[in-house]
Amino acid sequence: MNRIGLRKILYLMLILSIGLLGTQCATPKEEHAHGEASPIKVYPKDYVHPLTEINLEKVIDENRGLKVLEENARTVHDYYRGGVQEKAEGERLLGEERWEEARKHFEKSNRFLQVVLDYLSKDDAYWNIYGDHVVIFLPNLLIADNYLKVVRIYRKFKMDGEIYWVAREGKKFLSFSLRGVKTEWAFQIKKGFEEASPKK
Repeated sequence: MNRIGLRKILYLMLILSIGLLGTQCATPKEEHAHGEASPIKVYPKDYVHPLTEINLEKVIDENRGLKVLEENARTVHDYYRGGVQEKAEGERLLGEERWEEARKHFEKSNRFLQVVLDYLSKDDAYWNIYGDHVVIFLPNLLIADNYLKVVRIYRKFKMDGEIYWVAREGKKFLSFSLRGVKTEWAFQIKKGFEEASPKK
């Protein structure tokens, strides 16, 4: 009787341990770059996100809504949204050839985004804000793109002395972005800096 009872206990323990191992080996929720569980697909290290997947229009669309003012921004997400909204306004003004106004909005966008980088310094293709709400999170890349737009404005007015310093800052943020995530957009910006820099 004792042997049969012992066998039953051992058999039960074996089933329990296999069950526990099964739950540990099951595919877990993928870990997000910022330490939160996220249902987002993990990409290979050298994966280059195409423009159809990550682009300025998508970033702007994700951050539409009530305008974020500097004095009302409280969270990292507020500052990120504010930075994107200021950039969107700069892009609009650039399209209307209102150069100086556009430049001011690009610079204001960078101020917002610099605050973001004080807390989260790494670009991420998809950032889980809360629950299942995910956004394209590229503060370094947005800053680099803003600097590229300012370089183009300065080039239009033949302000070559300013271009060197602005381009240098932009390239620095571009390199930070590429450390976190590779995108076709980033490589477009890199090419833009090469074309916009004063020829020696």
